[in-house]
Amino acid sequence: LLIVAQLYAVLALALNFQLGSANIPNFATGASYGIGAYVSALLAINFGLSFWLTLPLAALAATLFGFIIGIPSMRTRDTYLALVTIAFGVVVQQLFNNFDFTGGPNGLVGIPAPGLFGHSFTEPLVIFGHKLPSQANFYYLSAALVVVAIVTAHRLHGSRIGLAWNALRADEIAARAQGINVAWFKVLAFAVDAFLAAFAGTIYASYVSYISPDNFTFLVSVTIMTMVIVGGMDNILGVIVGAFLLTILPEKLRAFSDYRLLFFGVVIIGFLMIRPQGLFPQRMRNYGGQS
Repeated sequence: LLIVAQLYAVLALALNFQLGSANIPNFATGASYGIGAYVSALLAINFGLSFWLTLPLAALAATLFGFIIGIPSMRTRDTYLALVTIAFGVVVQQLFNNFDFTGGPNGLVGIPAPGLFGHSFTEPLVIFGHKLPSQANFYYLSAALVVVAIVTAHRLHGSRIGLAWNALRADEIAARAQGINVAWFKVLAFAVDAFLAAFAGTIYASYVSYISPDNFTFLVSVTIMTMVIVGGMDNILGVIVGAFLLTILPEKLRAFSDYRLLFFGVVIIGFLMIRPQGLFPQRMRNYGGQS
């Protein structure tokens, strides 16, 4: 459960670059997650590539798809942009479901686990004489990815890219008037989101060793967006807390699993009405002490 929570935290941080920093609604994060999982799985199964090689290749493939969806999306805004991303997510899932090389509705089975310095991740992990179950390998791998995502988020927030995204969020017309290339920075947000999401997808595929189109439905994208809204948009700590809460809480309410989509819908509406800033409010920028 903690492994999945950490992967969702990475996905939420990836979406936060768009939804939180630049105010770009994107319901295709689940599709990028799936592209990373499928590309890495296909490379490992069909070509025998190691996990550490499929990881960057899957990320590059998902980034390419990020550009593919980002460029035509520049002709739309707000609600229409959200609809474009929803359509893209549905199309990707249907492609997974209908192509023969992706296994169709049966998915892909027998995805090999990674290894490091001769140690297979299917074997127990021994630390200072203490034997931990094999899941501990993926727990620490997921934790390392969360750290990478946090560092990336901090660096981007303090960079010119982060400033440009926040300018888009504040006022797109004013940002364009100040010389910011609005289209480029919007597409870049899509690409960064897809890049990080693919990393999470690659780890997920190697962890469960079996993936199918049902793992990357529209509900996944809705879940990730709910995590960002509940935690607090453009707040790294808040997004991570939201991811852990909304991963663990539904597991504790398994008796109501048939109403999961209703649960997330009610949570989103409730937070937007009662506490639109989320559990942790948006961070205020410090422009060198100037107001």
